[in-house]
Amino acid sequence: MRYLLIDAYNVICATDSLREIMQGKLDTARDQLAEIVRSIHDAEAVHVALVLDSRNDKLEVEHPYKVKTFEYLYAPAALTADGVIERMVARVNNPNDTSVVSNDRMVRESVRANGAIALRPEELFEWARGCELRLSQDTRRRNAANAKDFRNGLDL
Repeated sequence: MRYLLIDAYNVICATDSLREIMQGKLDTARDQLAEIVRSIHDAEAVHVALVLDSRNDKLEVEHPYKVKTFEYLYAPAALTADGVIERMVARVNNPNDTSVVSNDRMVRESVRANGAIALRPEELFEWARGCELRLSQDTRRRNAANAKDFRNGLDL
């Protein structure tokens, strides 16, 4: 299983359109980021986790799309989202199957040192656009094939 860990608030703050949404609507910006990267999850069967800072006492998990392979991870107050990401990368069986997205150079260097792939937000959005295009092309192809195979069995 491939993993995509996103330093969510960091990516939101590094992206003009999401940063504008975030002003007073942090959950809306988070959900918009999730919608953007959902195409990666759907097109490539990648386990996606948006990792967020919180004031919680312990790590909390939320599944916004009701699937276990797409989640919001809320870091405990004693640990930042960066710390959660670094610990997860250090603990995975195959770090080469893990991509981490952050605009923080220190986070990217840390995860690279542990064998994971480090991406900047721009690279994430490019990846998501490519997956969205592939999904829409697949849908058009399936619809065309279904229309071709469909025949009205009634002679009216």
